[in-house]
Amino acid sequence: MASTIYDALIVGAGPAGLSAALGLSRVHRSKVVFTKPLDAGFRNEGAEEMHNVLSRDCTPPADFRQISKDQIMKYSTTEFVAAEITFLKKIEPNDKDQIALPSHFEALDRDGRKWHGRKIVLATGSVEVLPTNIPGYKENWPQNIFQCLFCDGHERSHLPFGMIGFSPMHAHAAQMANLLVTKTSGPPTIFSNGPIPETESMLKALESVKALGCKVETGKIDRLVPAESPEVGVTVHLEDGKSMHLGFLTDKPPTVLASRDLIDQLGLEVESHSLMGEHIKDLELGGTTKVSGVFVVGDAGTPMKAVANAISSGANAAANLTQQLVMEDLQKLLTSRPN
Repeated sequence: MASTIYDALIVGAGPAGLSAALGLSRVHRSKVVFTKPLDAGFRNEGAEEMHNVLSRDCTPPADFRQISKDQIMKYSTTEFVAAEITFLKKIEPNDKDQIALPSHFEALDRDGRKWHGRKIVLATGSVEVLPTNIPGYKENWPQNIFQCLFCDGHERSHLPFGMIGFSPMHAHAAQMANLLVTKTSGPPTIFSNGPIPETESMLKALESVKALGCKVETGKIDRLVPAESPEVGVTVHLEDGKSMHLGFLTDKPPTVLASRDLIDQLGLEVESHSLMGEHIKDLELGGTTKVSGVFVVGDAGTPMKAVANAISSGANAAANLTQQLVMEDLQKLLTSRPN
């Protein structure tokens, strides 16, 4: 492994990493795709279908990943390795232990195995930080609590539904949720999970959601209970004794970057958006970063976290990465030519 220098090391095998691998396969670039440990899962692990992805709408995520891997393997330029990468570093030609190798990156996995690659593609994604103060929240995520109504919600739009939390931002979210309202669902019920402060901004937001026809429940949530199959949905129990069965709830917990240690090792900067969560700062078109040779794709590189965006970012990075390889190879040829 250590004697081979691949064109790229792709850390992560979700939609973004797979898309980058496919793009590089089309131009015969060698690469290793490192998959997460089998027990680590993916960001929306537990979601039954992926939506809003052209030609793959309503496809189970595991099926999507398998179809993608099968198509990539046909090109015979990709190795898929079930390894958890724990350390990444850039090796320059003047490193004493690597004097015979050109500038490249080294990846080390938890078992001490090493791989070398000319470029790094980080496709490690993000994870939601679920609230711990609402009993039953984790048990309903993501089957009954949806964070994106473009991705989920339509299939249950005939059922009553609700929103968790209340703030001025929730007034805008209620407008979006109102797009799913049907004759049988009615406007969403907003569960503020406690009294709403009577500030000017809150009162204005409250006026907006009531104008949309939303009912507002200010009682504290006691617990969320998922329906038992074949039924769907969730029952919201409030501390005051009220309960309501809904087809789904919508909420947007904050996200943090997965594999933050790798991001820090490479010297990449991180910024945080109050609504959209963490992402790596200052990316350019095609996923290039301030660290030469490092590309970031997928949820880790944008506040707009969605499968379709991740696929696009992987394809763009593959094109940009290939251009860099081509230019480097040409420069090497030019400098090695005799005068």
